[in-house]
Amino acid sequence: MDQGPKTIEALTVPLRAYTATATLVITAALRLWAYKLAALWHGRSPQRARGIMQRWNWFAWKRLQLSVEVQGRPATTPCVYVANHRSYLDIAVLNGALGSAFLSRADVARWPVFGAVAQEVGTVFVDRDALHGRFRAARALMHCVRETSVVVFPEGTTGGAQHPGPFEPGLFRLLGHLPVPVVPVTLRYSDRRAYWVDDLTLWEHLSTRVFRGTPLRCVVHVGESLSPSTDDRALSQAAYAAICNPIDAYGELC
Repeated sequence: MDQGPKTIEALTVPLRAYTATATLVITAALRLWAYKLAALWHGRSPQRARGIMQRWNWFAWKRLQLSVEVQGRPATTPCVYVANHRSYLDIAVLNGALGSAFLSRADVARWPVFGAVAQEVGTVFVDRDALHGRFRAARALMHCVRETSVVVFPEGTTGGAQHPGPFEPGLFRLLGHLPVPVVPVTLRYSDRRAYWVDDLTLWEHLSTRVFRGTPLRCVVHVGESLSPSTDDRALSQAAYAAICNPIDAYGELC
């Protein structure tokens, strides 16, 4: 008798994860198709695509059983948001909360459906293995911030430690010369189940972490713009301290 609830959970959790994943992929593909169809008449517009996907991410929050609270005021003009990085969930959270483009590794562009979506919303891709990949990404980022805000994860990967990992030093040499402010953002989830670590695949993480247990919450802390500085070390340290502040003040988890 004691095994009954466990057996039911073992069956229902993967089923919920599969249903939610299938729904999200299908609805994203439909919205991408509708956008491309409209673009035949109205032309391509990354801004319009971002609006479409921002609304889709609000829908995704519900399917992922994720509630999001934003503390602080998002920028009203283009900026570069620098954020700590916990999970692929961060993308859905921040796009829904901020409506921004992203700086992303190049292989994301080849992902089914979501790679095409990332290209349409104006994602700046970085090919770290290419000889001139970072230089091309820097030029693309400088062009992108003329029109919209961009989210950057300075750690370059997800992490499960209380504080962010080391920031990429070269990034702040570029950010210090961009004509837009740098705004720190801190993500705090309600449970470490949200963290994408331990070498799990996306599906394994969804089915064994995200959908197992109580629904997840996330608080997005939007900080004040950092003082402009062409000193990359000073800017990096200021960004790191600002991102850590809400964690130190309120704890790692919300």
